[in-house]
Amino acid sequence: MDNEELKNKEPENIDNNLSNEALSEEEFVELKEGLFDAKEEKQDESFCSKKKKYSPCLIATGILATLSFIGVVVMFCLMFCGKNTSEDKASTNQKIVQTGDLKIAYVNTDTILAQYDYAKDLEKGLKTYQTSLESNYQAQGKKLQSDYENYLKNGDKLTLTEQKKKEEDLTRRQQEFPMLQQKMMAQLQERQIEDNKKLLNAVYAFIKDYNAKNQKYNIILSRSYISSTVLYADEGFDITNQIVKGLNEEYKNLQK
Repeated sequence: MDNEELKNKEPENIDNNLSNEALSEEEFVELKEGLFDAKEEKQDESFCSKKKKYSPCLIATGILATLSFIGVVVMFCLMFCGKNTSEDKASTNQKIVQTGDLKIAYVNTDTILAQYDYAKDLEKGLKTYQTSLESNYQAQGKKLQSDYENYLKNGDKLTLTEQKKKEEDLTRRQQEFPMLQQKMMAQLQERQIEDNKKLLNAVYAFIKDYNAKNQKYNIILSRSYISSTVLYADEGFDITNQIVKGLNEEYKNLQK
């Protein structure tokens, strides 16, 4: 049998033809193994050719994906860098306060309340007014108690009409007595608010006049132990003593 005819036939036909010839069993096995080896080599070659054929495509795809990723990163970098640059330009356009020409001072309001004579007098007047309200409240309470006890003792001496009127009067006064306390507290609070306004107006007016005649500060802050916008300030900015001295001199002149 020719070699060309063997190549054109399928393995199954070759096996059938070979089995029909007078070959030994060992020769038949060797020939069959050789044909299977040739078939595997052919498959390996086709696989290698496919691998070589598709490998450039995979490489190209990877390169394109990498370039796309780099493009996205560059785009984000440009966006954020552009934003930061615009913010930097905006910040440079803002005006910066020059502290060299800015004059600042502060006043301790606790010291003013403690050492300002007008503040002391207002406080004394408020306490006097409070004492007067309390005395009036206690006096009315005692008067109500006294009238009630007197009615219990001498009420039977009155006529029925007089007894009824007296009872109605005592009942009304007893009902109004708690409201009297609230009314007095409201009066005391109103007096305190008025005194605070007088004190603040006096201090503000003097500081304004003092600043115009002397140092001409741009800002004068208020500092207090309880509530203050100033957490720390150098003592060189403190003008409290000067303000207290000037306030007391002005108040003394007004009293004369």
